[in-house]
Amino acid sequence: MNLRHKKPHDSLYMLLDTMCNAFGGIILLAVLVVLLTSKEKIQRVTAPADSTQALQRRLAIAQTNLQQSLQLTASLHTTANDARWKDQVSLLATRQQLEDEIKRVRDLAAQSAQEIDANAGADPAERLKQADARLAEEEKKKLAAQNKLDAADDEKKRVEARLVGLEKQMDEARKLSQRELRLPKEHDTDRQAIYAIVIYGKIYFCRNVDMTRNNVDIAWTEKLGAEYAAPIKSKGLDLVKNAAELRAYFIAQSHNSVYINFIALEDSFGECIKAKQLAGECGMPYGWIPWKNAQIPALSFAQTGYVPRPQ
Repeated sequence: MNLRHKKPHDSLYMLLDTMCNAFGGIILLAVLVVLLTSKEKIQRVTAPADSTQALQRRLAIAQTNLQQSLQLTASLHTTANDARWKDQVSLLATRQQLEDEIKRVRDLAAQSAQEIDANAGADPAERLKQADARLAEEEKKKLAAQNKLDAADDEKKRVEARLVGLEKQMDEARKLSQRELRLPKEHDTDRQAIYAIVIYGKIYFCRNVDMTRNNVDIAWTEKLGAEYAAPIKSKGLDLVKNAAELRAYFIAQSHNSVYINFIALEDSFGECIKAKQLAGECGMPYGWIPWKNAQIPALSFAQTGYVPRPQ
């Protein structure tokens, strides 16, 4: 066979072969893309179900662990409340304390042994110097502590003195804020009472020196066997202007078997005190009755000769 005369294949075959190979590759890529996409969709659909199941399993495990923890806690509480375990715990604590004490004693013994060994090889003169130095240091500490104690005692004394001074100042301030009031001692008497009304800053005697009714300074009203007194504001005896008259009245009445009973109204309490002092200076026994200004209309004196007991 003569090969030199054989004709080559047509190029159309090669073109078709190339086109088929390219088209088949495209189809293969398309199939792969579709398969991958469908697989991803399946995973997305099944993923929520798998995650829900996983959460449920985790929740069941957590609940189981919680129940076991509660049971363990209850058992531990029961064990801790048992007297036998309490005794064991106390014994263990005592054992630990004893072990610590033994360790401390051993350490102290070892340190002492080291000091003894060190001192045995040292010069006695050097050891004496060290002992003197330690003694001097201890003396300094003792002196410093004593100084602190003395300073504390001095401070305590100063504070106590200051406290005493403050208490004195408080007592003085209290005395200045208080007003001493001298009241006559109550005692039995057969003297007859004569009344003096202290109102409007003046003294209104209900009886004159001769024991007659004072109709000049007081307006009297008789009602149901009683005498109602109404002091006249423009009348009465002033403690400053009529001091001589008041003194003469008290001196004259001091010779009689009577005593003065001051009816002190709330607007003239200070004048009542001054009047009582003046009566006492004149040797006139007296008493006093507090009265309110609003009760002036009810100020009455019985005509039966009732003699109240003085203060």
